Amino acid sequence: MNRRNNIVVFGKGGIGKSTISSNLSTVYARRGLKVLHVGCDPKHDSTLGLVDGGLIETFMEKYARLFGVRDRAELTAADLMIRGRLGIDCVEAGGPEPGVGCAGRGISLMLEALQDLGALEAGGYDARVFDVLGDVVCGGFAAPLRKGFAEKIVIVVSEELMALYAANNIAKSVKTYSSNGVYLAGLVANLKDSAKTDRERVERFASILGTRILEFVPRDPAVREAEFARDRTVVERAPGSAFAKSVESLADKILAIEKKDCPVPTPMDDKRFYAAW
Repeated sequence: MNRRNNIVVFGKGGIGKSTISSNLSTVYARRGLKVLHVGCDPKHDSTLGLVDGGLIETFMEKYARLFGVRDRAELTAADLMIRGRLGIDCVEAGGPEPGVGCAGRGISLMLEALQDLGALEAGGYDARVFDVLGDVVCGGFAAPLRKGFAEKIVIVVSEELMALYAANNIAKSVKTYSSNGVYLAGLVANLKDSAKTDRERVERFASILGTRILEFVPRDPAVREAEFARDRTVVERAPGSAFAKSVESLADKILAIEKKDCPVPTPMDDKRFYAAW
């Protein structure tokens, strides 16, 4: 498996990980890279800005529809994907109805199917971007780490306590599965406010984890406009915006990072975490 550009963007719900990951995929595709974008969030909205026509049929929906009427051996990776603009191949894990079943299991099933059908084999894609919910890193949501599909882990954080708590838990998972070759490339700070103390809090958190802040993403009205329009990513709609320029910079940094420059993170236990703030 070509693991060089397997990028997993983690973060708690609402932190901006889907916006950042979809714009990263856009940047890479516009540079001529062949990109696979994998949404691993039950909201299944990671690909909204990458395709025309709104929400795509999820893997779980396809699984229920196709696997009941066709032999699994007849399926191809193309059966599970939608070709988005710029040639980006898109797939969303989806999930069960609220209160029924486990969304994490759906992610595991999807990744197993993609692997079996060759979508994760070497040479297939220049960049694979996984957008993964990080509020609770159970076995399913940690599947890209546990199953060895991941390489470069990027955690989106803000200065808010629960965002930092989720990031600390994600770092624990990275540490647990570091023997699989995964490593923490760094944090992306998407601050709710611009106060100096908020920036310093995230910088201190990065220092405790033993990692770097890859980018401070600016607050930009172009992001909200793109979210409501749902037709293109920010990089496409407003290429000159502060956010688009920031994502372009982030995309370069992620590709340039190597494992040897990324030590295993040093997350805190819960007692130490709460004492730290």
